[in-house]
Formats: sequence, structure tokens, C-alpha cells
Amino acid sequence: MNVEIIDMNSAHLIEYAELFVSVFNSEPWNDSWTKETAIIRIENMMKTNTFIGKAIYCENDLKGIILGQKEQYYNGIHFQIQEFCVKNTEQNKGYGKILLQALKEELSTIGVTNTYLITSKGERTEGYYAKRGFITSEYMILMTDSC
Repeated sequence: MNVEIIDMNSAHLIEYAELFVSVFNSEPWNDSWTKETAIIRIENMMKTNTFIGKAIYCENDLKGIILGQKEQYYNGIHFQIQEFCVKNTEQNKGYGKILLQALKEELSTIGVTNTYLITSKGERTEGYYAKRGFITSEYMILMTDSC
């Protein structure tokens, strides 16, 4: 298996957006992304100076992406994983694990002290991260206000 991990870049933006739409419009999320809205979301994140993103390819075929933002806190730099997806047909083949490890290695080199994310409840989502060392916070919750 010839796997390559690269830093995400705007030259591949459409490819990232197509992957994003295909994954997040499927189970368990069932979102309603369009290619255009996905391009806007990803591009907006990529334009910040706090952005870090990785893409994994095998035989020049995009298998997954992971991206987010560095944030300065009182106790060091934190990183929020904002999006993480692997092509539906390629899940459970180790690509996500490889991507997450590559991201963690880079974050370690720049002194990130905490990595966190927001995800939906369930085995495919919350369970995935729990198996990789993430824990459900006992002191933080997500609150929303639907407008």
C-alpha cells in the first residue's frame, strides 16, 4: 500500500469538498452539504493562519482529510479538529488512524497541549474517538441556540 500524507492545499480544494459532501451526506450524519457550501467551509478554514490540515492518498486517490485550528489558551496551544472524514468505501481500512496519527505528530512538534473536537453521539463517531484515546469531557458541554 503506497500511502502519502500531504498538507492540505487549495489546489485540491474541489477534491476535498467532493469527499466531504459524499461522507457527511451519508450515515450517520445525513447532512445536506452541496459542493459549493463544502468549498466555502473548507476554504474559509484554510485561509486562517491557525489552520492545519492533512490529506491521505493511496495510489494518488484521496482517501481522507483531517483539519482544524490552533488556539492559544492560558495553558498552551490547543487544537480543535473541526472536520475529519474518510471516503465511505475506504473506512475501516486504517486510513483514519494513519491520518490522526500524522496530525498528532505534527501537533506535538509545535507544542500543542490539548486536542479536542465536537462530534455526534454514537459508536461510529464518539466510539471511534474513544478507541483512539479521546474522552468525553466531564466539565465541558456543547450548547446550541437554533435561530
